[in-house]
Amino acid sequence: MSNQKTLIEEKVINEDVLNKMEIIRKNMPAIFAGDSESYRQKLVYNLLNIIRSGNMQQFLWTLLRHLNAKKESSETKEVVRAINELYGYSSKFFEKWAYSVIMGIMETESQKEEG
Repeated sequence: MSNQKTLIEEKVINEDVLNKMEIIRKNMPAIFAGDSESYRQKLVYNLLNIIRSGNMQQFLWTLLRHLNAKKESSETKEVVRAINELYGYSSKFFEKWAYSVIMGIMETESQKEEG
């Protein structure tokens, strides 16, 4: 019975993590829409290098520093809330949600070109 309870708890956590990752990915384009392409490219490059090194604290510091400049938008507040909740989970999810951040920033360019 204990194994079944553990599997159910893990499934709930995984679903919660996926929901938070989607919130992050969907809101990033709106947050970074006003920034230049070169700014976004540099940020993505820096964040990718940080992910490769596995340094979660540096990733958060870099991301939050950039989000702080846009802290008045509702999208930023929603992303920060999601990141705060994800931070409480095991670091095994770090790479997954970090890539959600990057994909969201990268989507900004394609939305701008379509519009």
